[in-house]
Amino acid sequence: MKKLILALLAVGTITTANAQEPRSILLYGNVGLHQDRLPSLQKNTNWNATPGVGYQFNHNWTVGVNISWGQNAVKDTAANKTTNNMYAAGAFARYSQYIRRSEIFFWFAQYEFAYQGGYTTMGGNPATNKMSGIYTNLFPALGVNVGRGLALNFSVGGVNYGTMKADGAAYSQNTLNFTFGQQMNFGLSKNFNCGHKMHAHHEPGDEVHRRKIDKMEDEDDAAPKPKRKMRSRDEDE
Repeated sequence: MKKLILALLAVGTITTANAQEPRSILLYGNVGLHQDRLPSLQKNTNWNATPGVGYQFNHNWTVGVNISWGQNAVKDTAANKTTNNMYAAGAFARYSQYIRRSEIFFWFAQYEFAYQGGYTTMGGNPATNKMSGIYTNLFPALGVNVGRGLALNFSVGGVNYGTMKADGAAYSQNTLNFTFGQQMNFGLSKNFNCGHKMHAHHEPGDEVHRRKIDKMEDEDDAAPKPKRKMRSRDEDE
């Protein structure tokens, strides 16, 4: 896994692309893995996958929907395995920004709000402990452009809050987690052009060049050029 990440980063330092295209469709997918072993030799393995689709309507903001699926598997010293299954579906908003004038590296912050549910399985027994609730999550991430509209995304956790209520329970269970530095997420994203004036073909430097043009156009609109004074033929004579 470490070799794969290093190889992908190496590709990102060679190839440039524009993954932040206004009026484009964003497709992305994130996967996360967290594993620890308790002093009692109990082993916990937690993984999750989140695909999503959104619409980027300007240089910075994207809104869309996503779904997720994950499991938390607990194996005790007797090799008995209990799996907590989690799923969610909801909406997200993402703010993206290139790092200085780079065409390769950018950062983004994503906020998610979703309906979530879950259940527990043990061996071949029927599912138990069915529950449902809401979930909200905020995390920062780093993006690396590696192709035409294609980017790698890396994050190391964030902050999330969730509430779950088991079937038949009188009260819900609330959790607040800070996972900075405790969970690593790796993902891919792809922007598909949707009628932008640059169309579907891009070359290295297009993004920076286009931002300069947009800035000049904004300045021209804010300050109209003065009319040139016409000189009469008598004055010329």
